[in-house]
Amino acid sequence: MVRECTEKDKEWLLAYLKEEAVYNTFLLADIEDFGFEESFQTVYMDEEQGEIKGVYLCFYQNFLLYCRENEVNISFLEQLFSSYIPDVVMGKTQTVQIVQRILTEHVLESRGLYLFADETCLEKENPEIHAAGMEDVDDIFAFLQSIDELRHLYTSKQMIADRIGKNCGVHYIIRRDGKIIAHANSAAQCEATTMIGGVSTAPEARGQGLGGQVVSKLCRDILAKGKTPCLFSIQGEEHNLYHRIGFRKIGEWGTLTKPANGGQQENVQKEQEKDSGAEKVNPHKKGMPSYIPIYNQLYEDIVNGVYEKGSLLPSEHLLAEKYHVSRNTLRQALTILNQDGYIYKKQGKGTFVSYDRAKKQADKIYNFLSEDALEKITDIRIDYNMGLPTKIAQIKLQLADGEEVLASNNVYVGENDPIGQSFLQIPLDVLAENQIDTGNEEQLLEFMNKGLYRLAAGSEMSVQLMEADEQVVPFLKIEPGTPVLHFEQLLFDKKQKPYARIKYYFCSGKYQIQFRW
Repeated sequence: MVRECTEKDKEWLLAYLKEEAVYNTFLLADIEDFGFEESFQTVYMDEEQGEIKGVYLCFYQNFLLYCRENEVNISFLEQLFSSYIPDVVMGKTQTVQIVQRILTEHVLESRGLYLFADETCLEKENPEIHAAGMEDVDDIFAFLQSIDELRHLYTSKQMIADRIGKNCGVHYIIRRDGKIIAHANSAAQCEATTMIGGVSTAPEARGQGLGGQVVSKLCRDILAKGKTPCLFSIQGEEHNLYHRIGFRKIGEWGTLTKPANGGQQENVQKEQEKDSGAEKVNPHKKGMPSYIPIYNQLYEDIVNGVYEKGSLLPSEHLLAEKYHVSRNTLRQALTILNQDGYIYKKQGKGTFVSYDRAKKQADKIYNFLSEDALEKITDIRIDYNMGLPTKIAQIKLQLADGEEVLASNNVYVGENDPIGQSFLQIPLDVLAENQIDTGNEEQLLEFMNKGLYRLAAGSEMSVQLMEADEQVVPFLKIEPGTPVLHFEQLLFDKKQKPYARIKYYFCSGKYQIQFRW
């Protein structure tokens, strides 16, 4: 039976993988470095009668596996690959060959596995070599994408950024005239070994020994930490850079890679998107992603009122225990619920419910500014006058010449600062018909905030993303040019006559709008 692993399985997993530690450097390092709660990594164990039969790990779009007796769980992989197609599959060559029965279009390549053995063979130091920082990530990704033999192994820019940012490895580079011409990195490290990868030199700089110098720099660092460098190579020993600088072949390593015309565009697109944490999905029965059941349960609890609008959801730890899932799976479900508009996150405070069960059931036209705010409205400031409307307002409200309107700028203040603004134009005849005293500010505010909407039998609206100008800057206290979401709405009575024109302005991150008509 294959199941998703948690922290409780860690010691058992590591003991199993350490039986062939060099082959399992990637698996050991990824489990030690990232554990079981990161959104980009999921670990599975094939367990039978108290014995581990195999370990499977999804790391971004890379898939690693190890089955000591080469007993690959084909049924599990068929379910997994129905919803998650890796760019690269890695493991022992004989194991990866079995996976190719499912990923038939992926290309199989066998590489030699090399372990470092002779420090006297290392190249001399090159002062041009320096460790890359976060500012180099874009250039490193572009450089590796320009190297044909490495492009398919480095499809995620975020993976490079995480390695550098989380100090899980080092990227060494040589720049000349501002351009990267040589690169190598430590890709994974465990108790005994550290894997080296990404060894490459720009075509115009080859033949100068730069690749050997960068790898030698990495080897010295790794050896200084009491670990042994290892790496993979497709070259035979007689033509092998690594053999020349002290590495010796100990076995074979297989990779399955997605065809270049089948995955490259998809990966470039993924690098341009902002991932929500839920890019990778995991299998459940009949190919269903594993987060779907917990998503459905949370959805039902929210719409049924178990968690009311504005309430704080329990912590991830408590929710994971209540619904019997890992925190990684829970996070994927929460990400989708957030995208679907049922919850929202406030930094440092937790996750809150944004779905309004009463409002959904009422199916009414309402004031977005007061009812769809992601924080409590603490004050509404109004600034109004009465007079002739602008020409466009006269046309839209179908007013006769000489008919006057009330024009009001209403500012909605959140927990600390203004978060939204409306500009309303209401014919004075409408106020008179509803017995609204324009001299009574409290009565006028209640009508503009709520009463106005109770009269609506229909609505017409346009939506625009705009830059803040002089109409909103003084009210929202934001810099000119700041992006704000802008709605313009006409409200219609039962006779389909327009009776109010409203402009809304929403500050970024302060609202989650749900249309219901």
